[in-house]
Amino acid sequence: MLCKCGDGYGGLSLQGLRQLQLGRCPVGKWLLHAIETYRTPGALIGKDGLLGPVPARLHPLFKDREEEAAGASIGQAVEHALENSEFLIVICSPRSAQSKWVNHELAWFKTHRDPAKILALIVDGMPGSGDELECFPAALTHRVAPDMTVTAEPVDAPLAADARVSGDGKRRARLKLVAAMLGLGLDELVGRDDRRRTIRTRLVVGASLALALVMSGMAWAAVVARNEADRQRAESDGLVEFMLTDLRERLEPVGRLDALDVVGKRALKYYAGQKASSLDADALGRRARALHLVGEVSNIRGDSVAGLTAFRQAAATTGELLARDPDNQQRIFDHAQSVFWVGYIAYERKEVPEAEREWREYKRLADQLVALNPAKLEWQMEVSYAESNLGVLFYDQGRNSEAEPAFAKGLSVLEAVAAKEKPSASRQLEMGNAINWLGKARLGLNRTSDALTLHKREISIYQQVLRSDPLNTQAKMREAVAWQHVGIIAENQGDFAASATAYGNSRSLLKALRLIEPGNTEWQETELRAIIGQLSNLYFRQNFVVAELAYREGKALLAAMMSADPKNTIWSIELQSSLDVYGGRLALAGGNSSIALSLAQGVLGRFAGAKSGDGEVANQIKTDAEILGGDALVRLGRKPEALALWQSGLERIVGNDADLPSRTLRSRFLLLKRLGRPAEAAKVAQMLDRQGYRHPAYLREK
Repeated sequence: MLCKCGDGYGGLSLQGLRQLQLGRCPVGKWLLHAIETYRTPGALIGKDGLLGPVPARLHPLFKDREEEAAGASIGQAVEHALENSEFLIVICSPRSAQSKWVNHELAWFKTHRDPAKILALIVDGMPGSGDELECFPAALTHRVAPDMTVTAEPVDAPLAADARVSGDGKRRARLKLVAAMLGLGLDELVGRDDRRRTIRTRLVVGASLALALVMSGMAWAAVVARNEADRQRAESDGLVEFMLTDLRERLEPVGRLDALDVVGKRALKYYAGQKASSLDADALGRRARALHLVGEVSNIRGDSVAGLTAFRQAAATTGELLARDPDNQQRIFDHAQSVFWVGYIAYERKEVPEAEREWREYKRLADQLVALNPAKLEWQMEVSYAESNLGVLFYDQGRNSEAEPAFAKGLSVLEAVAAKEKPSASRQLEMGNAINWLGKARLGLNRTSDALTLHKREISIYQQVLRSDPLNTQAKMREAVAWQHVGIIAENQGDFAASATAYGNSRSLLKALRLIEPGNTEWQETELRAIIGQLSNLYFRQNFVVAELAYREGKALLAAMMSADPKNTIWSIELQSSLDVYGGRLALAGGNSSIALSLAQGVLGRFAGAKSGDGEVANQIKTDAEILGGDALVRLGRKPEALALWQSGLERIVGNDADLPSRTLRSRFLLLKRLGRPAEAAKVAQMLDRQGYRHPAYLREK
């Protein structure tokens, strides 16, 4: 028996005879508990029903959300459950009726299993209304073709139980479903259930009266006050624990940030009047979890100040726990998570020194965990994560010589852990991500061949995942990103055919993703970067007409993204500026020097004063804008201004030639040529030639 709810995925399954899957929605959890706890009346056990001998229970059960490996594909898990299911229960509401996944899995069941064993549970909406209140999915009420296409041909709807108060109610709805799955008549089951409820009620009342008499006899006035205080404290602690665990799990899937915020703050208020030194370890742990919750909600809302404050307080709490038991591995792990979050907020706020300090401490704690228990794979993964975090921080600052060994160590640890585990898609995706970062760092060190080999290995990992699970959207998105890196490397080597193919592969994957979820802005951002890559390829091949079309496509996509989130600085500053540089280059190629200058000045003005303007990517975009602006000024007869702008760009490029990425060296070469310093430009050219750099932007001016 498989139950599909439009509010989410998850579930439990009975391996073999019957199976049930449920979403983390309230109705789904109720139904799970109702089926799991139902006991067949003794007189009916073993009786020949429509489906054979009647079992005593509908279990054992398997919850895929709680017991599957983190990161496993939803599609793969659900399809596996469908393959082993005798029944399919559909929780029907207007939301589930509109769900692509619900209809897809209904279609799969109809074409691969027995359509007669589909049951429906109505929780909201109006069956058969045909409008926005319709609660029956189309795949439920229409014929499904062998290729799983839902046709327009209506069919009779399956047995439906109505859990609403106006319908059967929850109790009778449960019995309807149970009767169908046991192969029994509903009246027989209802009658026996009524008798069982009556007997149970009498037993409970009797036991309650007996317990009341016993408790009355045990009441002693001397201990009433103390017992009452202890009881109230236990109840309060239990309530806080409930809020931070069960209640949080119920609120997170529905995105109730306001309620989650209240949960965290109410828990903190409870502990506000108590000194940390007076709290036991359990209470301190709950306080730290409450602070983490408040911090995460604040960060999601964009309030990094409140988030950082909460995470710092959490670090103080977990630090107190660790001080009490310095060799306790769980206490070390908990404190490491607090330290990570403090560093993460600092990283997001571009506060590099604090982020580096906290993430180095996170790495120290991870190393300590491995030293205490080298065999525990979870602790080894903490070391991998810590190394990768530092690598990202170094990479963003252009510190590739520090980033590369950090990424290499993180990947090495990850490979060692993966070799000891059962293969999984989630671990393969982690592996691909680690390879991606190492490839980028090696490209930054001008180890082009190594970088290309790594990105091709990364692509093969994602393709392997997709062969097992073609619906894995995460693998598709990451493969699309990897192809963009291949495109960049091919363009730097002067192989524009290979570059065009790579960007084409990336866009094909992203277009397929857009069909699944058009509003996913992460995928939109990745596609925009692929468009910018294609734009670069077309511009430097001097295919200006098609480049203009790509430029307009990129501007349209960016406008849609920014209307959804105008505060996203990566979009509004970095990506918009990248597009404007190419817009200016195209304008200059078309003889519109004034437009080119205006776009270049707009880019430089956009970065002025922005924290996001301090990184390597931002500096490269600004340098490109200064070269473009200077070229436009020369065309307009304003060469002194052009020289000043080029000089500003040259001064931004700091460091020895041997330590700079090829892309940055190219900018230094172009600026030196424009400033009339040919001898210095020739030395840079020698370095680029040794690196095998063959980009036409360099070759044309060499």
